[in-house]
Amino acid sequence: MIDNMNELERFSPYGGELILEEVAGGNNSFVTAENSVETDKGADRSMYAYVPVSGCPDAKQCQVLMVLRDGDDYDSAYALMKEYGLDALAEKKHFVLLFPNALNSSWNYMQEAQRDDDCAFLVRCFATLPKSKGKVAGFNGMIFYLGVSESASALLSVLSAKHPIDCSAVMLGKFPEGFDIPEGAGQPQVAWLYEENSRMEDYLKKVNAPCEEKKEEDIRVYTNTVNPNIHHFLSSNNLSCEEIERAWDRMFSEARRWRNDTYGTYQKRTNFTEWGFVAHVQDDSLGVNNGFKHTWYEYVPETVKNSDEKVPLLFYFHGGNCIPLYGAEQSGWHYIAKRENFMVVYPKASTLKRWNVWEEESEPSDMDFVLALIKHMKELYPVDEKRIYISGFSMGSMMTNALACAYPEVFAAGAAYNAQNLGYSRNLKSTFSSLNMGGGETYTEEELNAPSLTKLKADAKKATYDYRFPLMQNSGLLDALGTNGWPIKDKDNLWLETFDYWKAYNNIPVSEFVYDDSYETGLRADESCYEGDDQRFIHHKWHTADEGHLSLYEVLVAKRMPHAVDLRQIEYGWEFIKHFYRNADGSLGYQE
Repeated sequence: MIDNMNELERFSPYGGELILEEVAGGNNSFVTAENSVETDKGADRSMYAYVPVSGCPDAKQCQVLMVLRDGDDYDSAYALMKEYGLDALAEKKHFVLLFPNALNSSWNYMQEAQRDDDCAFLVRCFATLPKSKGKVAGFNGMIFYLGVSESASALLSVLSAKHPIDCSAVMLGKFPEGFDIPEGAGQPQVAWLYEENSRMEDYLKKVNAPCEEKKEEDIRVYTNTVNPNIHHFLSSNNLSCEEIERAWDRMFSEARRWRNDTYGTYQKRTNFTEWGFVAHVQDDSLGVNNGFKHTWYEYVPETVKNSDEKVPLLFYFHGGNCIPLYGAEQSGWHYIAKRENFMVVYPKASTLKRWNVWEEESEPSDMDFVLALIKHMKELYPVDEKRIYISGFSMGSMMTNALACAYPEVFAAGAAYNAQNLGYSRNLKSTFSSLNMGGGETYTEEELNAPSLTKLKADAKKATYDYRFPLMQNSGLLDALGTNGWPIKDKDNLWLETFDYWKAYNNIPVSEFVYDDSYETGLRADESCYEGDDQRFIHHKWHTADEGHLSLYEVLVAKRMPHAVDLRQIEYGWEFIKHFYRNADGSLGYQE
């Protein structure tokens, strides 16, 4: 995949240099929403790192290639980098290049207990990046590995078998004589074999089954028939500059393993250029927020561009500390938009990569930004004003909730993923206090209890008209970010005030919470069931007491999932919101 739409915004003070980075044995975890890694502690080690002078994209979109050699010195890393043109490739493709140093010039692929765990060491190498001298990090679902020796190749097969979630894609050659891949999790693995290796070939055919084989001139490609993003390549060529670049374009650049299940999920990456995304980067043409330069990305299907028929418009708001194109790949809303014939806009939060969900007057108004975007899209495309939808993840979920209550007359429905309506129920300071994000700062009761401008707007709007707002909330059963987690067992859980708010808003009877162990969520609803072929999703529905008794508030929780998204939740979100439309008088309409 060759795509140049991701902004290059990370530049290292050591760009273009091969530098030594210390990898502390106690640095066994890096905890940040959606990009956490955790492993066992071990010995203090080191690695060499190369960050391209050309720059890298945001960490959530940045790839990391670890090259394993049987060595631990600068000269061996530098010689290898030059022999295979890895520095030139990193400059061209904008990824971080790491050379982990082997202990005593060998890798512990036999997993000997008295030696350091090299698999754990590789994960610690990634965990080191955010606070490294190089100052450029990557995304945990795009950590790639190249083994240039037999022992390095063997170790990578161990990593794939034992720690598949930490092994997005591998490129390796032969194994040492007598080595066998250990029993492991039996999970799929994206891989490229540059030398004949019958043991790894048999392993890949087993874990990636069922596969279809496609023969090219000098390569065989095996693609999983259930998930085409799982594939492995068997090449008849030896390792070379050309072979590595071909593997990069055909495999590494396409691979992404999201941590949204026990062993992760391979999900399709988006070539934004080929898709026809329109980028507006630091654009002040909207005439909003006193000329503030906003960034957003538009996806409009060709069928919409070539027609006057009005179609829906959907906004997807990225999570905190994220960027729009990451949110696009995370959610895949443009895939649904192409299939269902509607438009998607992926905006970027105005400041600090966080949405101004409280309408803090000291910061640009993200709500005004969105309203200006609606006007902008209507000037260019046939927008169906009755069917404007909102969706978002984490802090983008907070933004979805906030817009829903502050501007119910504008939006028809919403699908929110993994965060509550804190823009309404809290101000900025009390939100930070509730989520333990205040850095130890203390606030007065008056500061904590002051209503946000979002709340004032929402209450005033509801007072003028008795709005209804269809909303689906989503979460992961393992997601405890900002709450005391699932199942909900007591009245102190942060989710309950959001649930009660939207129930009351939609004329759904609100009763005192009682823990119900019928489902893993602890919730009781008008309707509850398991969804999906694997029964992964717990689906709760509440019905309005209005005529028609529509299901206007729903909660969908995914088993085995932390703070993340499963694409099927996005599909459920669309199936929910697509039926609703907003009339000019503020009333809600429903169509099958």
